[in-house]
Amino acid sequence: MSVIEIRDLSKIYNNSNIAFDSINLDILNGEILGIAGPVLSGKSSLLSVIARKSNPTSGTIDFADYVNISYFSSDISLPEQVKVFDFTLLLVSLNNMEEDSKYNEIVTLLKKFDLHNYASSQIADLSFFQKRSLAILGALINKPNLLILDEPFRGLSIEEIEKLTIYLKNILNREMSCVISDIKLDNLERIASSIALMFEGTIIHKSDILSYSRIAGRNIIQLSVEGNLLKFEEKLAYLTLQKELTYIRSNSIFTVTFFQSRQMEDCFFLLSDIIKSIGLSVSFMKSISPQVDLQLIDIVQGRLQLGRPHFQSLLKNIDALENSLDIEES
Repeated sequence: MSVIEIRDLSKIYNNSNIAFDSINLDILNGEILGIAGPVLSGKSSLLSVIARKSNPTSGTIDFADYVNISYFSSDISLPEQVKVFDFTLLLVSLNNMEEDSKYNEIVTLLKKFDLHNYASSQIADLSFFQKRSLAILGALINKPNLLILDEPFRGLSIEEIEKLTIYLKNILNREMSCVISDIKLDNLERIASSIALMFEGTIIHKSDILSYSRIAGRNIIQLSVEGNLLKFEEKLAYLTLQKELTYIRSNSIFTVTFFQSRQMEDCFFLLSDIIKSIGLSVSFMKSISPQVDLQLIDIVQGRLQLGRPHFQSLLKNIDALENSLDIEES
């Protein structure tokens, strides 16, 4: 079921400056959509319209009746002289919520973002990363089911990006949809369930993360395990921090995507060693990652500076490639 349906959406500033044009996009319930594109590709303008912060010039955007939207932008500033916990209570008040019923939830959120030890600190005393985490936490206070994050990783170090990714993974759930933008695909593929590429105001390609990973030439293994799943997920989360892999979990089924240039058999051996060390039993474990044309890897690695003619000529091959992969697997 779609949370949002966007049809022929355009945004033009001052009657001439086109932010984005003829966008058609569906955002599904529980989908985490990563939108990647270079500076001035229209990402921020699109997210602003989706979040109802600005109006489109033309086209339609239909929201499901139950949508509760929260919006974060990396340009948002915080009240520096306010204490962290007082800031969260202020947001509760602004959202017309009962403080007593929200107290425990606020404490839980502060813990999930490693800010609970700074509850009595002034925001001015926090680090840049802590302020970014607090701003995103603020967008979660009213328990949205559609979270809009405009470039949350901007200005962060590699280590901070990894940490924020883990925070977000712990927050997002099947009842919450999320749209998250960034200029780097690598930042998005660690958290997104689908990827859209945006270039010069147009969505030029969208696919689920599995299809994207296949096009990018990643090694992907899907497995179903029984036993201490929490321990297994902890091991995978550690390897995510080490930039070895990313994963998606659906109950006992894990889809693991490897970033490093490992041979497929090495990927199997790594997972097998983890499974053995924990004492899990395996229902199935299989590869779902065929080899792909290296030319197409240029597309999904974010090399958008190729220029529109060359870029679009490459894009024509994507659908044909995905169709051929589907035929091979069937």
